[in-house]
Amino acid sequence: MPDPIDPAIAADWLAIGDSLGLAPGTSRRTRLLGHELHVRRQPDGALEAWFEAEPARPCHATDHCGFILLCLGDEPKPLFELAAFANPARRFLYMGGFGIHSGPLRVVENFLDMAHFPFVHAHILGSEEATEVRGYEVELDARRELWARDCKFIQPLASADAKGGADVDYVYRVVNPFSPMLYKHPAGRSAELADIIFLFIQPTDEERCIAHFAISLFDAQSSSSEIMAFQQHILGQDKPILENHVPKKLPLDPRIEVPSRADAASSSFRRWLRDIQLRWGIEAQSTEPRPRLTVDVSARRTVARDIVEFKLRSPRRGPLPSATAGSHLDVHLPNGQIRQYSVCGQDDEGYTIAVKREADSRGGSVALHDAVQAGMQLEIGLPKNNFRLDPRIDRAVLIAGGIGITPILAMARDLVARGKRPALHYFCRSAEHAAYRAELDALLGANLHLHLGLSPHQTEDQVRRALQAGGDAHAFACGPAPLMQCIERVAAELEWPAERVHFEYFRRATPVQATGPAFTVELARSGRRVQVASDTTIVEALRAIDIHLDTSCEQGVCGTCLCTVVDGQPDHRDQYLSAGEKASDMQMLPCVSRSRSATLVLDL
Repeated sequence: MPDPIDPAIAADWLAIGDSLGLAPGTSRRTRLLGHELHVRRQPDGALEAWFEAEPARPCHATDHCGFILLCLGDEPKPLFELAAFANPARRFLYMGGFGIHSGPLRVVENFLDMAHFPFVHAHILGSEEATEVRGYEVELDARRELWARDCKFIQPLASADAKGGADVDYVYRVVNPFSPMLYKHPAGRSAELADIIFLFIQPTDEERCIAHFAISLFDAQSSSSEIMAFQQHILGQDKPILENHVPKKLPLDPRIEVPSRADAASSSFRRWLRDIQLRWGIEAQSTEPRPRLTVDVSARRTVARDIVEFKLRSPRRGPLPSATAGSHLDVHLPNGQIRQYSVCGQDDEGYTIAVKREADSRGGSVALHDAVQAGMQLEIGLPKNNFRLDPRIDRAVLIAGGIGITPILAMARDLVARGKRPALHYFCRSAEHAAYRAELDALLGANLHLHLGLSPHQTEDQVRRALQAGGDAHAFACGPAPLMQCIERVAAELEWPAERVHFEYFRRATPVQATGPAFTVELARSGRRVQVASDTTIVEALRAIDIHLDTSCEQGVCGTCLCTVVDGQPDHRDQYLSAGEKASDMQMLPCVSRSRSATLVLDL
């Protein structure tokens, strides 16, 4: 017996093919939302459809905008409006139905993803010289349709017959979770004359679908075969990527796939799916604690004054999960604390971390220095990366202060391995405090700039020189708060774009103000509610009712307590989430952040 239809989509109209694909007097079988169906076109052109497993039970069928649409619920929603489609000057071309072994929602989200154009569709839809996604607007309108407007791209091949690049305006529209379309037109052409691209998804099963690809356009010169070949080529580039997604169903937990600023459309799409409480095609969120790995401490050595390096490898001597440059690990210490340490490097033996003994810390570094020796075992979390080195970056200025060299070293190794020549400015109290000096000399040569024992004024001068020489590079900085503040100030003075300056903070320069109006937190999994007083954090309020979240810094820096927001509007006060992540309101750090709404529902 098939599963019941998810009420979140039962009333939606979904495509199962083009209108011309079913001639009068013919019928065919199809599959939709896990149900086997029959569709028949009567000799007079009328459509009828019914469930194969229940012959007496009909379902709704209609023709609309060139497609056959079915609704499996009892009361269908009104059909979406598309007045521009009726223009007689338009051509409608159905490109075919493409079977894709991927979750249907994955295919929709890929359609909304503008960041992949310069890489997946290089020299066609995107330019490798213009990879940044410009800011755009996303809204959910009164009809509960999702729109992304003011999307602008430089496209080397704007259409099948285009010659050279063109600035193209995009408007995305999603009329239901499986039915996106795109209005596309060269800059200067009115929106009414936009080409309309349909990628209507037939969700056959939760991990398989048929993508019905069609276009409505005004191009009267290009042959149908040319246009179809062009569009099918685009979809063919996307298909292998989609089919290699893991998991195939769409996860809504932002801890699994962290969005960036360019992902405003997909973040809004996921929030929309969460708001309508869609479950079909959604990856179930685990209620288990975050996974941990047990590792052997295979070696320990001193690499600078007060800095000790630890080699961590699998007890089974197999490979550990990949840690990209900029990653950090949650390390569960013998004293019960959880602390975050950057991965200096990874090889066949495992991870390398380096830890500075901080006398004024809260005990994490002291515990590692005094209690952890080679031959012991530790528990660690899976690698996380909020300080990511984008592999598309060619030019980089790397700035490290003291123990901040740990993620910067991994970045330097990565860039050099890719044939790049980054400049690295390393600020230390003295030569004996400079970790990995010999390796850095060998790795970077003249591109290593070691700054020892500088005053604040001298430090600012060197930072200014480093950024002035940077040109169009990206800057990556990690170090103590005074150095980071200096870099922020100088970068702003030199008018460096904010998206080209990246920071990894060890701790906040000034304590965060986590106070504000009282509000209520509801825990979605248990239904429990707790009042968060004006002078209490969410973490503290939960502790008071014996609910203990994993925490570490409790300053909004490390991300250990990151959780998913089900409903409500967080008041973000952390330094961990990006601007795009905060704007999506899909996740928050309850150690410092509060709520702008009277009630905040968390996935706890």
